[in-house]
Amino acid sequence: FAAASGGLAAAEDVAETCADGSCPAQKARMASGQAGVNLMQRTYVQSGLGQASDTSGTDYDCDDDGVLDCGKWDYTMSMCKNQLMCGHRYKFPDATLDRSCRCRRCAASPRTAQGDPKFLTPEDPKVEAPFKALGWGTFKNWADHMNTCVPWIMPRDDGDIRSLLVYARERGYKVRISGAGHSAGGIVTDGKDDSVVVMSLAEYTASGEWEFGIKDMPDGSKRATVNAGWTQFHLYERVRPLGFFLPAQTAGYFFSLGGIVANSVHGGSYKAGFVHGYATRMRVMHYDGTVRIVDDEEEMRYWRCSFGLLGIILGIEFQLEKREALQMYSVDRKLDSWSSEEFWKFIKQDAEADMPSEILPADGGVGTRKAWNGEFFADFINGGDTPKVAVYSQKANSSVDENFGGQLGIPEDIHEQYATIKNRGVTDGWHGQMSWGEAARRDGSPPIKIVGMGVNDILDGMKGLKSPMAHVMSDAAMTNIPRLARALGNKVNDGFFLTHAPAALAAAYFVAPDKAFAAMDFLRKVQLESLDSKEFVWNLPGEFRFINVQDTAVLQPIPKGIWFNAQMISFADLATTHQAWKKDFKKVEDFWVKELKAQPHMGKLFGFETSSEGVTEPFADTYSCTIYSDEVKEKFEAYRRTQDPEGLFGTGLGMKFLKKC
Repeated sequence: FAAASGGLAAAEDVAETCADGSCPAQKARMASGQAGVNLMQRTYVQSGLGQASDTSGTDYDCDDDGVLDCGKWDYTMSMCKNQLMCGHRYKFPDATLDRSCRCRRCAASPRTAQGDPKFLTPEDPKVEAPFKALGWGTFKNWADHMNTCVPWIMPRDDGDIRSLLVYARERGYKVRISGAGHSAGGIVTDGKDDSVVVMSLAEYTASGEWEFGIKDMPDGSKRATVNAGWTQFHLYERVRPLGFFLPAQTAGYFFSLGGIVANSVHGGSYKAGFVHGYATRMRVMHYDGTVRIVDDEEEMRYWRCSFGLLGIILGIEFQLEKREALQMYSVDRKLDSWSSEEFWKFIKQDAEADMPSEILPADGGVGTRKAWNGEFFADFINGGDTPKVAVYSQKANSSVDENFGGQLGIPEDIHEQYATIKNRGVTDGWHGQMSWGEAARRDGSPPIKIVGMGVNDILDGMKGLKSPMAHVMSDAAMTNIPRLARALGNKVNDGFFLTHAPAALAAAYFVAPDKAFAAMDFLRKVQLESLDSKEFVWNLPGEFRFINVQDTAVLQPIPKGIWFNAQMISFADLATTHQAWKKDFKKVEDFWVKELKAQPHMGKLFGFETSSEGVTEPFADTYSCTIYSDEVKEKFEAYRRTQDPEGLFGTGLGMKFLKKC
């Protein structure tokens, strides 16, 4: 995921560090000229993973009634007019933005949630919706590979959410809760059930301390209570100026806090586990609109990593930790050879990973163990037998380097820097103009643009240059990640290095540390073999991290212990067909799961299965049902029925995890 952002960094970020014109991202920028005028801006794409929204009638008459519904661009809002039916989809030779506004309407009966006008246009006074909410079109995930016809609405307070639940129960609808849309599968919804409505806390304001509060604990530590609809950015904007952090964090800001604790999200800390493990209390709303505080640890174990199946997490209390000094830096080296010895030497000595030697192979010698966090990248595409490996790393407190030339403390202008990031204007080709802070809360990472064009659009225009672009993209990721980390380190020094990300494919799996080299070795083999393919060429570095999992949730996918997290990431835009990349992802998954006994990261792609017709798709039911034991399924299901006896929230991929095989 992080490599995708490095592959083509946001123009405003690269500009600060690439004045000499040498950045690989700038090479890609020059190459993008070949794409021509079809790269006017980021489009509404559908990549065939989920149930897509088909158009009907002509490109502009969406319901065949003889009236043109689309074909008009709103120059004030910088998006197509009539967003319910229309989205920006360029077709050659469109000469104006108006011509690119085409139908993307979902046809559904008004007696279903998908066709209910109170969900589709809740702000229209004519529909008399019994709740106040921002209509956000239909649900799709950040990576654009789960586009559905399910209404997506954003209530503003407890009363609106309660009224929404009453309305849904009266009509037999299902309610699913989305974060910022970063889950790859149908954890929120796959769009196949027309009785589902998706609600988000992106516009939600909590009451009192549950919007934001911070308190001292008897042991001298601090805890923060925070709106679950906030992202990590909104939390760090408040706690970082005080010198406090979450024990674990991701590469980018733009994940909602509610989504993080309801899933198996982790960072690169050698000492910390899933972020949900540091949630100590929750404020939740049940199916009937009642609100309560969950503070019993046994109950918290059910609510953490619960996939939205129990109720709505409105607020979260997090454990914080103090860091007097923080060093954000990167290290890279071209390995002398691709071998287990060199692989582990980089991790132990170059990266200074703080992990006990008894759980690691003897290869690679011994390091200082001074770094508390590391996110690793391996450029197999350009490296051949001697790949370049890099780590974005962090040291804290007494472990920081005395001669480090960058920021170690709290920047003097940190409040102004956070405000600049949050208030920066962005344009989403689907919804128009908004601030970065609004975009991050509503639907995840704001899109990366280069000279006004979406990264994914640029790549889509380069399908004929698969191998050359793969080399450029993988090299760009390795070069730009350190630049991005250095830039944010100087501005806010909070450990994050991503503010934007393009839509990318990502799958991640947990394996025992002694199988780490074997996992990356097989990924390297598959990536190098793809260089001769006319169908799909891997185009981003392999990623890996370590995670120290604690026993904090009933539905956590792996048991307590130190795990190696192997990630395969690529842009789909350079694939000739969707089946091409899916088959290669399946090839890697099959080896990792069958040979290395890997377990999947359930917020990303997994469960690839090929049908008798030869069609490969992810999230196979036959795989999803194997992740948890029958004992765990029965234990969670018994508790779920006490929290949601009517099954109001009981749909989506999470329910498939609980089914017997």
